[in-house]
Amino acid sequence: MTGGSLSEPEYFERHVMAKHAIVRFASVVSGAVFTAGLLFSQTPPQAAGSSQSTPVFHATTRQVLVDVVAIDHRGAFIPNLKPTDFTLLEDGKPQKIVGFALHTTPAVPKDHPVLQLPAHQYANFTNLTQEPDRPVTIVLLDMLNTSGQGQQYARKQMLQFLKGLPPGRPVALFTLTSKLNMVQGFTGDSDALVKAATAVLANTPLLTSPEAQTQQEEIGARSLETVGAPSSMGPTPQLATSPIAPIGQAIRDALGSQDTFQKLQRMNITLNALDVLGRAVAGYPGRKNLVWLSAEFPVTFSPNSNPYNQAANPFNTNVKNETNHQLHDLYNEAPPMQQTAALLAAVQIAVYPIDVSGLVSQGTGIDITASTTNLNNPDLQTESQTAGQRQTTSLWDAHEAMTDIARQTGGEAFYGTNDLKGAMSRSMDEGSNYYTLAYSPANHDWNGKYRKIEVKSDNSAKLTFRRGYYAVPESRYNGDRASAAMTVAMRFSVPEFTMLFLKVQVLPPDAEHKKVRVDYAVDANDIAFADGPEQRKVASVDFVATAWDKDLNLVAHAGETMNTTLRPDAYAQVLRTGLPFHQELDLQPGTYTLRLGVLDRGNQKIGTVDVPLTIPGTSSLGAAKVSQ
Repeated sequence: MTGGSLSEPEYFERHVMAKHAIVRFASVVSGAVFTAGLLFSQTPPQAAGSSQSTPVFHATTRQVLVDVVAIDHRGAFIPNLKPTDFTLLEDGKPQKIVGFALHTTPAVPKDHPVLQLPAHQYANFTNLTQEPDRPVTIVLLDMLNTSGQGQQYARKQMLQFLKGLPPGRPVALFTLTSKLNMVQGFTGDSDALVKAATAVLANTPLLTSPEAQTQQEEIGARSLETVGAPSSMGPTPQLATSPIAPIGQAIRDALGSQDTFQKLQRMNITLNALDVLGRAVAGYPGRKNLVWLSAEFPVTFSPNSNPYNQAANPFNTNVKNETNHQLHDLYNEAPPMQQTAALLAAVQIAVYPIDVSGLVSQGTGIDITASTTNLNNPDLQTESQTAGQRQTTSLWDAHEAMTDIARQTGGEAFYGTNDLKGAMSRSMDEGSNYYTLAYSPANHDWNGKYRKIEVKSDNSAKLTFRRGYYAVPESRYNGDRASAAMTVAMRFSVPEFTMLFLKVQVLPPDAEHKKVRVDYAVDANDIAFADGPEQRKVASVDFVATAWDKDLNLVAHAGETMNTTLRPDAYAQVLRTGLPFHQELDLQPGTYTLRLGVLDRGNQKIGTVDVPLTIPGTSSLGAAKVSQ
């Protein structure tokens, strides 16, 4: 196995069979010494993290993980099922279950020791023990695809949910505007989450048109058509300089183009946000439950999604309510849809979409009281029907997309309810107890095509699981692709990525060193080392460092690629102590935040960590220190 690509969760041994691998790495690097870019362990190799007592399993085939929630007729989780109780099929063909695990959240959560690091050292992981039996919950308040009124109600319900959060349930809070924003990292502290959520203010979506505005523009177009009709031009229509009715149709065409453009833009932003979110939480083992609060869901992951909704035929056939037009472009022109779907599967994210619109009656928000001077009764009726059909089509598409997203990721969709708090609680509860099944696909042709997954049980349990995955082949990041990936990861506003665990030591300038010194230790168990000549291991890894001043201006940047070839003994060493690298930055006295990132080109995994840094003036250079 090469460490896992974005196609599906083939790195089974880390998350299930050797879930304490990071414990070994953390325990070693916490007592390590950084010197001139080299990492030396102070612990004898034979005792490093008790490696002999913690088995490490290496697979040579790609494996697929399928999380299964089994519910009885009362809605309670069934905790006593065995591997023989499940039948697993891929594209209709039975698959052998090679790994099986039951995950139940303990009634009394365990206290996990926090990684204690010496001065000047930082890591993008905090706990020495991270158990897949305690899945994390991600709350995403989508302000990009939700109106201001919907945002306010969702925020109110979200606060109620966080106030009643059970103890020991790690929750992180994100918002989506024009980009993904982390409001609060994972914590089980309800008060901290409530405080963070209270600071979230309503945001005016830039890529949506309010219902009232859309109606007024359509009414304006209808008015031009009515005024420009022959019956409205008097007894001598030939005296008119030019008919104005075609302008009405031109307005309608422009409105349709604007709607399509806005939805395409929101689709791309949403996909990018899901991609960033997946990379940010990849380091947390086990299942991640994504509670997605939104009024519209502009993406779907099923390969057979109908890109054009046929549920309603617009009264005016020239008005094309192609709410899901973006799906056609996405499937045919934007493979990132497949990449994002594969990433969510690989990092075990189950999505629970919740429609913040709640119970909606047809015709809600229809306003034809203004700009109707030139409209007769038939035209008013037409506009009312058009607005109602647009709302029906939009609501249908939103619910269809929600159902698809939930089915393809193993979650559940909630719509047609005003109890958003209850839906959030149910999402967290149902996603906290589950089984993990692993299998090695009999089909070894990784051609990017979609493969259907089916799980059956002999009993009457209701099973919830993701319904398939895209068999995306492993590919290396080279050239522009690597640069683009790191550009996103190194943005100051993006959460830390945890697909690669790393620890860094940052030393400010002193009397003997004029530059900031950065030393890395990267968990080599997740680096895609390939076999080289003479039994050596080879890898290509990018190291990037950026510095941002107090005004969030990028003031320094360093990027280097390390092409490493390791002898067997050196390879065994870096598996225990981490892959080392050294960088330097030239910075003036001041206060900075460093973002340090690592990209493995072999498997596309990225890890980043933020480091606060203060460099005193030259007069006190000898007292310079990293902010703690």
